[in-house]
Amino acid sequence: MMSEHLHPTLAAAANSGLLPMTGIVTAALSGGADSVALLLILQKLQHTFGYTLQAVHVHHGIRGEEADRDARFCEQLCRQYRIPFQLCRVDARGFARKNKLSLETAARQLRYEALELAAPEGWIATAHHADDQAETLLFHLVRGTGLKGLCGIPQKRDRIIRPLLKLSKAQLCAFLEEEQQEYVTDSTNLTDDTCRNLLRHQVLPKLAAINPAAVKHMSQTTQSLSVDEEYLSEKASEAYAACLCESGGCKGLSEYHPALRMRCYRRCLLPYGIDPSYEILSHLDTLVLENKGKFTIAGDVYAQVHRGILYIRKNTAPLCSELPLQIGINQMFASRICHASILEAPISPGYHNTLTRSTLDYDKIIGNPHFRLWRNADRITLPGRGFSSTLKKCVQTIVPIPERRTLYALFDDLGCIYCEQIGIAARVKPDAETNRLLVLQCSAAADETLKKE
Repeated sequence: MMSEHLHPTLAAAANSGLLPMTGIVTAALSGGADSVALLLILQKLQHTFGYTLQAVHVHHGIRGEEADRDARFCEQLCRQYRIPFQLCRVDARGFARKNKLSLETAARQLRYEALELAAPEGWIATAHHADDQAETLLFHLVRGTGLKGLCGIPQKRDRIIRPLLKLSKAQLCAFLEEEQQEYVTDSTNLTDDTCRNLLRHQVLPKLAAINPAAVKHMSQTTQSLSVDEEYLSEKASEAYAACLCESGGCKGLSEYHPALRMRCYRRCLLPYGIDPSYEILSHLDTLVLENKGKFTIAGDVYAQVHRGILYIRKNTAPLCSELPLQIGINQMFASRICHASILEAPISPGYHNTLTRSTLDYDKIIGNPHFRLWRNADRITLPGRGFSSTLKKCVQTIVPIPERRTLYALFDDLGCIYCEQIGIAARVKPDAETNRLLVLQCSAAADETLKKE
């Protein structure tokens, strides 16, 4: 805890546990009451903590002269307090039109992108407060949400920190009044044209009339739920990892508690950019529990259960062209990733005795190896067999139906030498004379996506 001589508003921000002792803190400065209060609080705490403070104002290209006024005000404010200042201009209206987004959504997305570019190092502080938290909780509740949505705005996300999240709007305004600090007002915030404005102007005052501490209690509720969500998400990650198959499907989900299953379904849909509704999650759960069925989730994305495995797939036209084998990089095949590497000599003799279905003698490959989708007429002679078989027969015997359409095989100038889930051809099998191994590792594309969360 910081020393008790600090102003209560400063102490609340200081005790948030978010402000660093070193490095750069960039304040997102709009010129409104909230962000001006944030800037002053960070400026007053700067010497206590030791960080370097700067500010960034994003001009969204809307609201005409009023927006220009806000930019001038922010620049003058920072000059007054000797705080380094950057002005970033974006075209929110054009971006919204091009990407078919609401103006509010487009402005928010561009704002965060501009802040990231303007402040590539350190932390970015935004002025979200307890009233914003209450609005978000109500907004998610009205729209329909799960536990994660009820957690509201996180105190910290990547490099974004929100040190004012436990302070109310009234506290921030009182602080500015004590400091005799002016600010500007965005006229669009005074209307009830948006859902959040309606909640702010109409709903929250009525809740405060029922209980003056309503905002405080809602903020505390989000903090409590966040602890539960963190624990359940951790357990769901463990369940997802245990159920994930090489093909990207999930097996054994029915053995877990519904709370974990629902989170696993969300993880399955993450690579497809789908934020599932309760109805979608329930439908997925029915498939898993009944161990059969198929249904379209959204657009070309569908779910199917086959042989106890839940698959999420996208009906896209597969690449018909050949893909040259590339060593040392990830190659995308539909919903999977293939990584090829060379294991150089000397190779342990015991390695050759370990039968792997995706390890080839690299020097036995003829010509230029390439990947392509398998075809019915393709043939392969598997190790230990004196005859060739069609890939169609091999695939139908071994591969689950949801995976067959996007299955890739590796060919050289003489024919098929490897097929996913089927194995390698006998003529490229490693032996005692092998000097270089070609090692193919296929995994679900979802794995790569999740690493970037």
